[in-house]
Amino acid sequence: MSNLQKFNSTLEDFDKEVGKLKAVSEAYQKLDGLTVTYDKISRQFDDNSKKLEIINKGIDKSITELFDLIEKKTDLISKENKEFYKDLAGTIKIQLDDNKSQIKHLIENERNQIKQIFEIEFAKNTKEMQRIIESEIDKQTLLLFNNQKVIKISLWVIGLITITLGVISIVK
Repeated sequence: MSNLQKFNSTLEDFDKEVGKLKAVSEAYQKLDGLTVTYDKISRQFDDNSKKLEIINKGIDKSITELFDLIEKKTDLISKENKEFYKDLAGTIKIQLDDNKSQIKHLIENERNQIKQIFEIEFAKNTKEMQRIIESEIDKQTLLLFNNQKVIKISLWVIGLITITLGVISIVK
């Protein structure tokens, strides 16, 4: 009977070892899954970084275009003002001999109109520029906020997985 007891003891030992091997296999599968998840998160982080870089380039381009537009509009207004003053000077010289008081009145009216036109155009350009900048800032803020949420969630998931693995390894 002692051989039978030894045989049973050996079978029990084998059964224990099989249980341990199953536990190691499960831990390895979990670790493999975590590695895949980490790779996905890392790739997503890289993709988000590239997207942010593209967005930043777009903002830089938009700001440059905006400044170019402002410069062109200012040059156009200046050119139009110069042409207008040339035309006005010709008109004033012709009418100067007729009536000096009418000429003074005409000049004053024209100056006020030019000032109003300039103020209106400047206000339009300023409002448009402000709207564009605010729109781009809102888009960027929303995108950064959304990307920040993804990163936070990813960090929490990785942290929880790491803690779980740590607890499992301590328990073993």
